[in-house]
Amino acid sequence: MISIPKINLIDAKVSAKDTDLTKHLVNYGGTALPPEKGNAVIFGHSTLPQLYDKNDYKTIFSYLYKLETGDDIVVKVGNVTYKYKVESVTVVDPTNTSVLEQNFSDSFLTLITCTPPGTIWKRLVIKARITTI
Repeated sequence: MISIPKINLIDAKVSAKDTDLTKHLVNYGGTALPPEKGNAVIFGHSTLPQLYDKNDYKTIFSYLYKLETGDDIVVKVGNVTYKYKVESVTVVDPTNTSVLEQNFSDSFLTLITCTPPGTIWKRLVIKARITTI
C-alpha cells in the first residue's frame, strides 16, 4: 500500500499481479518491488482535480502534481513500513520509456500518471529514494 501525506492519499492498494487500474495502482511488470534494490514503477490514473474521489482508483493520482522534492511517500509491504523521499518531479512524453529503467544502487520508487490531470498528453514522473528500512 502507498500513502502520500501531502496529498492526503492513505493506504492505496498496489498490485503486481494484474493491470486493472480501476481496482488499484499497478506495479509495472519487470520492475522492482519495494523495498528491493531497483526501480519500483507504479502507475495510476488521474483526472480533473474537481472530479477527484479518494475511493476511486480512476482518480487516485489527480493531485500527484502537488508533490515536490523532499516530500514523503510511505509504502507498506505486509506489516513493514518503508519511507521514501521525493528526489525529482519531471514531465515526459508518453513514448519516453527511460523512466522504467532499473538502477540497482538503492531502492527507488517511481510514480507515473497522465498530466495535465484529465488529459493523456504527457506523463508526470515522481522519483523517490528509500530513506528508512
